[in-house]
Amino acid sequence: MAVVLAVGGLLGAFHAGWAWRTRLYPRGWRGVALGVVDATWSLPNTAAGAVFLAYALARGNRVDAAFSRHRGTLGLRHGVIKGFATTVGPVQAGTAMGVDDHEAVHVFQARLFGPLYVPLVVANWVVATVLPYWLLYHDRSAAPIDGVAAYFRHGVYPHCWHEEWAYRCG
Repeated sequence: MAVVLAVGGLLGAFHAGWAWRTRLYPRGWRGVALGVVDATWSLPNTAAGAVFLAYALARGNRVDAAFSRHRGTLGLRHGVIKGFATTVGPVQAGTAMGVDDHEAVHVFQARLFGPLYVPLVVANWVVATVLPYWLLYHDRSAAPIDGVAAYFRHGVYPHCWHEEWAYRCG
């Protein structure tokens, strides 16, 4: 238990340090609410975001302080996965890719679903992979499935609930 508390404390301090450094949360009640949600209900997502942030920084990525300021999302200048912006908790990797609205939906989803978010996403990935329900409505002419990589990139990935929601909103 002591190890869990120590690791949690370090991740919390790491996130809090970057939140303070970038003035992450907006001023006023909205910023307080976002900070409270990130530190309570969405804590597993915030902790995962802190691990993701540490990994990205260790690989040479940089925090985009101007992007992050008062946004509630800590932005990294470059993506971690080539060709994709990636969001884990309140951390977005890839701020110059023109996908900020889409990625903001993922931050909102993590805050809304809290500790259920990652298990729901993983469960949907598994179901969409094993039982490809999305083939019933997938546009085969616009995004052909012609191999294993295309099955995941054009099939499973864009048809998971959290991605469909984010593509509709952003």
